[in-house]
Amino acid sequence: METRTDQQGHPDLSGRRTGVELTQRDFDVLTLTHTFSQVASTHLSELLFADRSHSVPDKVLGRLVRLGYLSRVGRRAGGDRGGAGAFVYQLGRAGRLLLEVDGRLMPNVNNHALMVADTYLELRRAEKLGVLTLKEWSVELPVPPAVRADLFAAVDFPQQSRSSSYFLEIDMGTEQAARIREKVDGYWRAVEDSAEDYFPYVAFVVRQQSRRNELTRIFQRLPEEQQEMMRVLLFPELIPELMRL
Repeated sequence: METRTDQQGHPDLSGRRTGVELTQRDFDVLTLTHTFSQVASTHLSELLFADRSHSVPDKVLGRLVRLGYLSRVGRRAGGDRGGAGAFVYQLGRAGRLLLEVDGRLMPNVNNHALMVADTYLELRRAEKLGVLTLKEWSVELPVPPAVRADLFAAVDFPQQSRSSSYFLEIDMGTEQAARIREKVDGYWRAVEDSAEDYFPYVAFVVRQQSRRNELTRIFQRLPEEQQEMMRVLLFPELIPELMRL
């Protein structure tokens, strides 16, 4: 079944019959949730409800949960100050039917999916400030023949009068060195198969300096031409570090 897209390349679902009245913003919520598999209420509020009062997202998300289009997975872990974190959502059964999504509902919060969404949100925040323009982006982008990028981003930096693109690997600090080298090998195979003059940087995004140090040591043992392709970026410094690449 062919799905129409809007000007941003997102599915245009406004013409589908659902049995209940859904707004375009409802469809945007479902589409964004599907894109990342799980999102926190904070992602949805900032990305889709920035023009509304704080009470509106809660009402909309609550209604979509009651109708079965969204499902609450649980709460995100609280920050350093403790306390309950934001609710985490995935598509509910009705939402999966509407978007024709296969597979089962996930029983637990997926912190990796949430950090992918965090990274996308940082790019959008920088765009709102005029630091960059996000020209193209994709989650779980196939990079033939062997890997998928957690998040691909092609951006313009207007203040620097340049463009760049990145394959962003969101690293939770759980994968062993052998798995990291396997990913690097997959990207290097893509480089060798590519006919393009330019291949995007492959940047592992981490939250902690200790993990950055660990990955840096792994990459320093790679052949020199592979080292040139790889970078490790701290999430709190993501945008300034991308601007320096």
